[in-house]
Amino acid sequence: MAQINNEKIAVIGGGVIGLCTAYQLQKKGYCVTIFDGSGVANGASFGNAGHFATEQVFPLANPALLGQLPKMLVDPFGPFKIRANYFFKALPWFCRFMLAMRPSQINKNTAAIRALNERSMAQWSELLTEIGAQQYLTQQGSLLTYEKDNTEQLEQDYRHYLSEGIAVEKLSSSQVLALEPCLSNKVSGALYFTRVGHTVSPEELCQKIYQAFTKLGGKMIAKNIDSISNNNNPLTIETSDNSYTVDKLVVCAGAHSKELTRQLGYKVPLEVERGYHLMLPVDVKLNRPIASADRKFIMTPMKGGLRLVGTVEFGGLYNEPNYRCSEMMLTHAKALLPELKDISLCQLNEQSRWMGFRPSLPDSLPIIDCSKHNANVFFNFGHQHLGLTWGAISGELMSQLIAGQTNTVDLTPYRVNRF
Repeated sequence: MAQINNEKIAVIGGGVIGLCTAYQLQKKGYCVTIFDGSGVANGASFGNAGHFATEQVFPLANPALLGQLPKMLVDPFGPFKIRANYFFKALPWFCRFMLAMRPSQINKNTAAIRALNERSMAQWSELLTEIGAQQYLTQQGSLLTYEKDNTEQLEQDYRHYLSEGIAVEKLSSSQVLALEPCLSNKVSGALYFTRVGHTVSPEELCQKIYQAFTKLGGKMIAKNIDSISNNNNPLTIETSDNSYTVDKLVVCAGAHSKELTRQLGYKVPLEVERGYHLMLPVDVKLNRPIASADRKFIMTPMKGGLRLVGTVEFGGLYNEPNYRCSEMMLTHAKALLPELKDISLCQLNEQSRWMGFRPSLPDSLPIIDCSKHNANVFFNFGHQHLGLTWGAISGELMSQLIAGQTNTVDLTPYRVNRF
């Protein structure tokens, strides 16, 4: 494609958000370079659940969560952890999180999440068709299961999702087993989200986008950014051994975006949610992601086995991983999949356990915006649990913003100075 100009754009971050952003900009004719010292998709974009979770329209800040937190914190198999040495560092974020629980704020944030979700699957389908990677999107829906004593919660959740226009069906135990015969009869029912999808390999999906980006002439520099000058034009990026000048810059560095954004004049309340997975090298005949309302984790059939994903741990960027958070998910998986009964942790290698960083803001919304201090600086980060889901639509919106085109989604709720 002929270039519309010779503007050089730096995209900082090689995860799914950065890759989709870089691809869309390169396609529009800009000269784009990705900067990431870890290379392509070596963070949360590698180890996520592979779930395009368009049913998740509700912000995480919900008053109902407050009554559940004490039990979650003391339960050794619970989904929520706070490292003792990080408790006070996380307090300011939790204060903002609680403010986001006000009913008016919940309604606004739900609408803003839904606006991205409603366009995300079509955008993914368009992008993957364009680059010849349709096989990395499977659209067979997902299940949210409920066990024997939780039928009242199932009914309540069903009505809640319906009220937001989510395509959902309520299934009995026999209907669940007809869809997924491998599941345990402990499952008394499920919600079937019919318009969501999954990928068999988040990592390979990202690699396909990167290959399409480089085929268009895009480049990657495998260096971390030490500092950014906030001059109007050109911008200067400093790495450990070189400096680069660019015309425009987009921060897509996920959980590492906070410091870069501070250098560019903004203090954003970005916190790190450490997520874990356990990869089981087994061929379980599941057709779609299976989440558990009771156990707060998700299982996704993937290339190379079954991925178990869950746990929210607040511990920052520098604490060592606690791989017991990965290992405890095997107990939950065995409860739902009887055929896993003979699998033990000692059969798994070190690569089966993984921890990554989710970049989360208190209102569960990302930042997709242009700097008000510098018209050449842009932000595209903070996608919390929905980075994969929002990858394609976020990249498209950012490319529209930079090109001066009308955005297909109103970006007001995602502005950088909303806090």
